Amino acid sequence: MELTDALIDGAIDSITGYIVAKAAKRFNKPIATIMETFLLSNTYRLLSDKDSGLYWDSLPETYTLFIKEVGFV
Repeated sequence: MELTDALIDGAIDSITGYIVAKAAKRFNKPIATIMETFLLSNTYRLLSDKDSGLYWDSLPETYTLFIKEVGFV
């Protein structure tokens, strides 16, 4: 399997959805609120930067990075 831009973009979208849904459920906040917070976060900036490779890292670690960044922990 070749790692194409389309495949990376799909991974980023999936990771974003997972993190937003999990955080919204865990912290009992609206998905729209968490989505806006995530899209404005440094975690998302890194995730969207294909050179960073964050999309290849562990999902739980990326989730933890986000909730620590925004002060949910």
